[in-house]
Amino acid sequence: MKLFWKLFLALLLSLLGIAAASSWFSQRWMLQTQQTEQRLNQLAGYADTAANLYAEEGPDALRRWLQRNMQQQHFRGFLLDSQGMNVIGRRVPQALSAQIETTMRTNTAIKQVRPPHMFAIVPVSTVRGQYYWVASSLIAPDAMQDNRQATLIFQLLLALSLVLLVSWMLSRIFTRPIRQLQLSASQLGSGRMDTRTPQALAARGDELGEMARSFDAMALQLQTLMSSHKQLLRDVSHELRSPLARLTVALELARDMAGEAAQEDLSRIGREAERLNELIGEVLSLARFEQGAIQADMQELDFSALLEEVIADASFEAEAAGKRVESDIIEGCRMRGDRLWLQRALDNVLRNAVRHTANGTAVEIGMRKTDKGMETCVRDHGSGVPDKALERIFEPFFRAEEARTRSGGGYGLGLAIARSVLELHGGHIRAAHAPGGGLQIQITLPCLTQ
Repeated sequence: MKLFWKLFLALLLSLLGIAAASSWFSQRWMLQTQQTEQRLNQLAGYADTAANLYAEEGPDALRRWLQRNMQQQHFRGFLLDSQGMNVIGRRVPQALSAQIETTMRTNTAIKQVRPPHMFAIVPVSTVRGQYYWVASSLIAPDAMQDNRQATLIFQLLLALSLVLLVSWMLSRIFTRPIRQLQLSASQLGSGRMDTRTPQALAARGDELGEMARSFDAMALQLQTLMSSHKQLLRDVSHELRSPLARLTVALELARDMAGEAAQEDLSRIGREAERLNELIGEVLSLARFEQGAIQADMQELDFSALLEEVIADASFEAEAAGKRVESDIIEGCRMRGDRLWLQRALDNVLRNAVRHTANGTAVEIGMRKTDKGMETCVRDHGSGVPDKALERIFEPFFRAEEARTRSGGGYGLGLAIARSVLELHGGHIRAAHAPGGGLQIQITLPCLTQ
């Protein structure tokens, strides 16, 4: 069913429900009002009978009539003379004194409802003089005058309930599916190419279902394209390994056979071949992470000692470039992990910082304990990266060209591999602008000792 008809029917049914309930409550209130009015008229109607009976037969006859009818008709009655005194000596309710005085002064009947009582005060003229009939009765629980207010409250509550029901229905029709689509789009945008919309949403027969099916088709196509791209990259890398190995062997033979004049060119070829071999190795490593083919050798290790080893290697490289590495390491942080992969991830992060920090400056490394484990901060004093590149620098082959050009070296894979390694160990990595300029990489890993 189309969304238009769902919305139309939901609103129509809610309006019909409110109208039907309002009509039922109104009719019920009118019936109760009529019953109350009839009861008041009945009480007032006893006035002539009581006055004439007293005038013609005396107080004893009136007393017997009152006793008989009050028990049968469930009311209390009093006949007052022109002075407001009860003709048979019974006490008149003090609560009605003001209404009795009003009737005696104006000579008009009063009929009122004061839950849980109703009463009628009626002036009666006979041949023997002026009398005033006072009668009161309890109101039946289902016939109180206040039911009008209760009816209004019930109508409002019913209308509110129907509105809430319709809102809930519309939420299920619109809001919930849209949020599911939004969540799926967010997951797809974060790189989870296997994201699909919930089956119940895709099975709907309305426009939202069509949108969900279109989204799933788009996600499948993107996943296929990305898989083909990654597979092509892996295949090309594998295919390059063999000719590159033969090229290296041929290069060594050429060095032995060539003269001194060709050594410089052959060395340049060797360096380029080595860089190409390194690039292929990183591509294949990243592909193994993406395929879930990494078999990590998880053992307990001293993370602090491992970091100090990586810092020592990075310091040697930094000093050769006129830079330095400064560190403040917390000793004794132990964790479970694969030593080789962790060493490679840390080395990628530190070498990236050394490569981009300005000449004469230092790469600063610090550690601190957090609720999530141990946080390691690597800060350089380079030109930094744009805001929009802070998250993307961990994507394969991404380079923030505006700030970090290819002259700095690297292939855009080091930080991507580092993120994969850290996620494999239950940690995470993020980038931020360093105070005063530069880039700050924060690495968080769970530790066995805090």
